[in-house]
Amino acid sequence: MSFGIDHPLVAVADLDVAAERAAALGFTLNPRHSHPWGTDNHLLFLHNNFIELIGIAHPELTDYRDSNGFQFAKLVEDRLAIGEGIAMVALESEAMSTDHALLTARGFEGHLPIEFRRLAHLASGDVEVGVALNILHDPQQPFLTQFLCQQLRPELFRTDPTLERHANTATSITDIWYVSDSPARDLEQFRRIHGDEAIQTQTGGFKIHTDKGVCHLLSDWAIGERFEMLAGLPSVPARAVALTLACDDIAVAINHWQKRSLPFVPLNVHQADIPPEVLGGTVLRFSQITV
Repeated sequence: MSFGIDHPLVAVADLDVAAERAAALGFTLNPRHSHPWGTDNHLLFLHNNFIELIGIAHPELTDYRDSNGFQFAKLVEDRLAIGEGIAMVALESEAMSTDHALLTARGFEGHLPIEFRRLAHLASGDVEVGVALNILHDPQQPFLTQFLCQQLRPELFRTDPTLERHANTATSITDIWYVSDSPARDLEQFRRIHGDEAIQTQTGGFKIHTDKGVCHLLSDWAIGERFEMLAGLPSVPARAVALTLACDDIAVAINHWQKRSLPFVPLNVHQADIPPEVLGGTVLRFSQITV
């Protein structure tokens, strides 16, 4: 079993500006929400996963430590210190205690699951919801952090299907792309989380197959070969730098961007890239799924 991609956390310097840019790209956003450790977010819901735009809203709260001593907001701050980008990635869990036991069997020791609660702003009014998290953090490579995420009241999490409809026709995150100065070294973090059976070699690094999507762990030259606009990108620190998003109609997406004079690079009749400076320091590769 390999835990599926639930959502990447894209750290942004100004959440309001990022929300405006996401909307211009054709994403539908949920209302702004707050965390107890000083971050605020917007979610971009897709059919089976989502993107979280996250920023520091209350710096006076960022020293908050959970019961394991982990400082969630500090990792976001550290990511922003080197520029906007993906700070960490959440993986889907439907049974936290069972999944934690599996991680322990794979050799991932340390942090125990935690729970936190917040107010969700729904059309029917504000309601308290809860999330269980199991943070899988390597202090040596902090931006390879992944964590299990279980919605404790899932019936209250996706209550508005219109939030999953986007003018750019995006439907799902299919791939997360990481760059590393030593993919072989950093593979151990993914192996302990996803298991040996999830690992496959590829040119310049590795694929990590999950229950929902693929993580790619690549050298700098390999990431540059796959994303021309990332050629020459520093590979230290190791981090996620790009997302592939499935979409229903790339022509509709391109038309939307052209009307708003947004930069993009068409790759072929089915794919186009949004440069990292547009949203959250992350390349967004839109890929039309053909049947």
